[in-house]
Amino acid sequence: MYKFLLFDADETIFDFLRAEKTALKLAFGDCNIPFKEEYVPVYSKMNADLWRRLERKEITKPELLNMRFANFYEAMGFEGNPDEMRISYQKRLGEQCFLLPGAFELLENLSKTHKLYLITNGLKTTQSSRLSRSGILPFLSGVFISEEVGYEKPDRRYFEKVKEAIPGFKEEEAVVIGDSLTSDILGGNNAGIKTVWFNPKGKANNTKAEPYWTIKKLEDIYTFLESGK
Repeated sequence: MYKFLLFDADETIFDFLRAEKTALKLAFGDCNIPFKEEYVPVYSKMNADLWRRLERKEITKPELLNMRFANFYEAMGFEGNPDEMRISYQKRLGEQCFLLPGAFELLENLSKTHKLYLITNGLKTTQSSRLSRSGILPFLSGVFISEEVGYEKPDRRYFEKVKEAIPGFKEEEAVVIGDSLTSDILGGNNAGIKTVWFNPKGKANNTKAEPYWTIKKLEDIYTFLESGK
């Protein structure tokens, strides 16, 4: 029933939180600032909040990139130029390509029977670097990075561009699979494509996004696909 599987990248295929922590620690070293574990959740929350503001079109991506370390430096009371850490962090993040458990095997198996695509709002340089290191590119029929598409998820125009670029695409034969309600699931809703919410931690849905199906483990995708629903 489903021929086209549109997978989100971070926290659906990639272990972004692990990559984020690793890159942040390395960037601290590059900038000669002593690193503390408690810095990670502070930065992570600030960064996630800014990405949600981007999804709501309250800020632009350049503003997000400039603000996140400027705000972080101010909150932590660090001295120096936050641009130094911004540049180092972006480079270091591109070097991290941790996959979530089972992601490689899932994509390898599904690529034999389905057309797989990656849909991501991440930065082109970062995502391209991580993908090239990950080993999953042979399983993908295409990659749609928002910087290249011209719009970010959940904007309906992002998905319209994706639809136009996929040969033979039919909405009824497609599904969006992702962890973000406000980006992936709402985006699928906006585009008229069914959605599978990857929710391993059992989070409550307090948004207007409406997942068609919810899974807690990546391998549960098989059950969904076999159900024919």
